[in-house]
Amino acid sequence: MSPNEILVRANDAFFDDDYDEALTLYTQVINNDPDNAEAVMRRCTVYQKTNDLDKALSDASKALEILNGPKGTRSLLARANLQKGIVLFHLKKYKEAQQYLETAKGLNPNERTLATWLRKVEDVLPPPPPPAAEPVVQQPVAAPAPPAAPTPQGVRARHEWFQNDAFVTVEVFIKNVKKDTVDLGFFDKSLSLTIKMPNGSDYSLELDPLAHEIQPKESSFKVLSTKIEIKLKKKTEGIKWGALEGDDDMATTMASSSVSSARKPKDWDALARDIEKDSDKPEGDAALNTLFQQIYSGADDDAKRAMMKSFVESNGTCLSTNWSEVGAKKVETKPPEGMIARKYEY
Repeated sequence: MSPNEILVRANDAFFDDDYDEALTLYTQVINNDPDNAEAVMRRCTVYQKTNDLDKALSDASKALEILNGPKGTRSLLARANLQKGIVLFHLKKYKEAQQYLETAKGLNPNERTLATWLRKVEDVLPPPPPPAAEPVVQQPVAAPAPPAAPTPQGVRARHEWFQNDAFVTVEVFIKNVKKDTVDLGFFDKSLSLTIKMPNGSDYSLELDPLAHEIQPKESSFKVLSTKIEIKLKKKTEGIKWGALEGDDDMATTMASSSVSSARKPKDWDALARDIEKDSDKPEGDAALNTLFQQIYSGADDDAKRAMMKSFVESNGTCLSTNWSEVGAKKVETKPPEGMIARKYEY
């Protein structure tokens, strides 16, 4: 199998959320070609998904080292700087993260999700202090602060997606999330989600690029007790996405869910008349007596005598229209199977 084929399989595993398989395949590509910056950056993204941030930082640095040579382009360098900035942000090294994000902006200001991460860094960094009007009096040196607690690791969560003609719905299964801790950015072909967890860690979901374009202003999300439901408005309705992220060669046209114009309307008046007719029909013993009356009224004299004789002599258990058979002998009582005929006693 060629390196390109392995890379394609790794990308497929990544888009299917099979991160263990993706890591194995990306590592195989890198072992065969250590200067493959694309594979290194992809593996960096997988390490972010699995919250192995130290390895993600190592891969981001390695990608920058490769791209600072002759293989580097402005676009690839912007992506590598963005990746390192994101990893540093998750490690709470906000000042360093800002430096790499600003570098990415200088290389490609239109890099997807870059604006979102710059805003996130600005939100957590303190504003620059105002210039001092007077010399600051030296204060006594305070006792050294106790060592900081280790940075909590992030949270892993499962996400699934489904679609209809107009929307793609992404469900992220995290319980008891408060809406004010959710930061969600919609872009033409990407999605950036960050959730501040109660233990101080961040959950991050970056869908970049999406398989097809969306309409950010018509997209929305809901925070429910067991999940976050994200609705992405399709830019082109009626197209069935074959994948959520990356290249989509499996897109097809979805069957319309609207009612076919060829379908005939229901005639409710006729239906009501049918129901009314059904309600007038006799049931049970009444229906049986009606049937007997119809047979008797259309029979000849011999058939009528046969019906009367067979019904009376059999105590209602037999009804015959054959006079030649019934007239020659007494008709015996023949109760239905499983029943016994008993003589009525006064």
